[in-house]
Amino acid sequence: MKKRLSLHDKALLAMREAVREVIERHRKEKRPLAVWDWKAKKVTFISPGTALRRYNKELELRDQDQTDAVSS
Repeated sequence: MKKRLSLHDKALLAMREAVREVIERHRKEKRPLAVWDWKAKKVTFISPGTALRRYNKELELRDQDQTDAVSS
């Protein structure tokens, strides 16, 4: 039996899909993405490839944290 997703889970999935779509659109149009650099406290421009690598890395870290929290 499938577990029903909560509203929070549905919102997270929708946000992840939207971010991927934006990165993909920028990749196709060969345009950089403007992102906020928290350390430098300014907007920087990065390539879509870099953005996708950073985004996937962040998702992996979050997924690991969530599975660690559930198993504890």
